[in-house]
Amino acid sequence: MKIHSSLLASILFVASFNVTLLRATEPLTVPASPAPVTLQDETAYFSFVNETGGYVTKSMHDEFWLILQAKYDEHQRAKIVADVHNALDIIRDFQYQTWESAKTSYFAKMAQKSNEYERLKGQLEKQNSPYFTPQAVIENAEKIIEAAANRFPLDLGAGKFYITPELIQENMVGIKGSYERLKLLLTPEWKDEYKEYILPKEMVSLLSLYSPDEYHETITHTNEKIDIHIAQLSTDKSSLYEIGAVDYQKGDKKFASFLPEEKEIYIQEFVKEQFSGYKVSEPMLSRGMWRGYSFAKGVASLGDLNVIVMSFFVNDKALYFKFVSDKNLSLASADFNDFTKRIQILESNATNSPFEPPIH
Repeated sequence: MKIHSSLLASILFVASFNVTLLRATEPLTVPASPAPVTLQDETAYFSFVNETGGYVTKSMHDEFWLILQAKYDEHQRAKIVADVHNALDIIRDFQYQTWESAKTSYFAKMAQKSNEYERLKGQLEKQNSPYFTPQAVIENAEKIIEAAANRFPLDLGAGKFYITPELIQENMVGIKGSYERLKLLLTPEWKDEYKEYILPKEMVSLLSLYSPDEYHETITHTNEKIDIHIAQLSTDKSSLYEIGAVDYQKGDKKFASFLPEEKEIYIQEFVKEQFSGYKVSEPMLSRGMWRGYSFAKGVASLGDLNVIVMSFFVNDKALYFKFVSDKNLSLASADFNDFTKRIQILESNATNSPFEPPIH
């Protein structure tokens, strides 16, 4: 993930909160404890949780609320949480419309703002709170759209960069998950409760604390086309999960015309290919059955990292699960197995192909 994508994903949110106004009139102190507690700015948590590929854990949640309890009284905390929650959905939708307008403006080479952008901008301007500054959100959004339209470099405090279609897409990817993580962070009592997320493009449903980030990649080479829908989920600093659904076409040959033995060969080669980016030519391969599906699985240790990839066919699509962790192999394998228990396959979507005529 490019650094500017991570930074920009949180700029529209974090810049809107007036940190100086959040200070209590009488600073509170942390109760005495065996180990000293170093207080951080609570908006640093907003930024981290909100960025594309971010995550939130119970320990982060507890640290965040320890800061709030040390700096603000109960009334102030309630007001902060209420104001942020009231603004979250509007900012989320406004952020999405900002990137949509930036994309349109880039190709039009002139600033073009959608009607929905203007409507949400009007809603933001009506937000009234001593803790929330909507003008900061709007100003940054306007700068992003202008920079996209005029194709000049932009500096929002993180160095100069261009607003390109690739950067726009990267920032749009994680909006849903990032705001769900923020809501979880801002809940006074940690709720370790899974929600069900239906991911039709990846042909699965997933139980998770918050939504994964979804991507789409298309790889084309002469008459060959590979279409991949990807969902990624970070759950802590050492755990990245990925679910993917792959469709393939070469000329007029698709997965639907593969013989069973060809599918077996494909998933094994696909698993091996997943390790090439880690410079592993021969991962430890195995085969087996999972819920009635014949799978190929690869495992490799690369220094502090352990990578596990499993692939199988569901009708005419190749699905895969990937897990990257710096935990030891035994713990990583246990986490991977636990992750698969929170997945259901949506077989009814398996025959939906994005390909129509053959590629020549």
